[in-house]
Amino acid sequence: MARFVASAGRAAVVAAVFALAIPVGPASALGVGDPIVDGLAGPLGLAVGTDGTVYVTEAFGGRLTSIDKRGRTTVLVDAPGEELAGVDALGKGTVVFTQTLFDGEAGEEAPPLDAILGRVRPNGKTSQVASTQAFEAANNPDSVNEYGLVDPSDECVAQIEPFFPPVYSGIVESHPYAVAIVPGGYVVADAAANAIFRVRANGRVSTVAVLPPVEQVIGQDAVDSVADEGLDISACLGETYLGEPVPTDVEVGSDGYYYVSTLPGFPETLGAGSVWKVNPSNGAIEQVATGLAGPVDIAVARDGTIYVAELFGFQISTIVGGVVTDSVFADSPGAIEIGPDGTIYATTGVFGNGAVVKVTP
Repeated sequence: MARFVASAGRAAVVAAVFALAIPVGPASALGVGDPIVDGLAGPLGLAVGTDGTVYVTEAFGGRLTSIDKRGRTTVLVDAPGEELAGVDALGKGTVVFTQTLFDGEAGEEAPPLDAILGRVRPNGKTSQVASTQAFEAANNPDSVNEYGLVDPSDECVAQIEPFFPPVYSGIVESHPYAVAIVPGGYVVADAAANAIFRVRANGRVSTVAVLPPVEQVIGQDAVDSVADEGLDISACLGETYLGEPVPTDVEVGSDGYYYVSTLPGFPETLGAGSVWKVNPSNGAIEQVATGLAGPVDIAVARDGTIYVAELFGFQISTIVGGVVTDSVFADSPGAIEIGPDGTIYATTGVFGNGAVVKVTP
């Protein structure tokens, strides 16, 4: 997947379609508070430092902002036309972010110039830690995956082939979407490489794990969606398709494992989002939960409870033992994080008036 949020307009349309189809979960004990800060443009990244400072990225605004305990904001990175998505922080001087750089306005038709992991230093200046795009170009870890149609009919292939290959392996493309600080460096969820990268403090990048393809069935909603773009794949209705996994977040659990949220690539079947558990030592992958609607961010509590921001489900959900046990309505939630004191923060209004709020369990 080239970029999860290619444009605010198109993503908003997709979200509206999903919202009509997905009911909010069971009666909830969760609560979403009033905005701490609003007026944000696409708040898709969130972190809380050890001192309680909140950090939020604006993917559509190209900004990274800090919010102190009094609610005062400071813009740390201001890069209009570029995408800042992921962020993590321990404290002042240990703030890292992911950035995709474009020549002009960021958009679906604009190929990125670079994709990097950056750092905000104590003096406020930024520096590049590593280029995930350079690593992807040299290694392309998900080339081991095969995506596309599984035993399709000749009619289906005839319709699709003029526009894109019926079957393909992972392409060379990087879109670092989330980052977590770990001892000795960082881990990055790359939504285009379909992989989890380890970045050491010296900038050396390696692959932790490649996420598996997502088996889906092409439904009428997918046929209708591409028809709006002038593509007729009606002969493919009911065909099996292996979509790209699109990792959107990586968090470190108290057990030391990495927890990763994923979206399904085309045909973006309703409720095909998942959460995975990754062994950092050997890259072994285990599915924790599935059936999620656009899980773009997660937070893992000390007791193993997982909170999920379901962007296209318009809800924040709680996963316990692999089962969604609670959900609450939230307007286009884009990120969720647990502070060192246990306070749960989230972002809402990704496609409108973006805000940072508190969530009560």
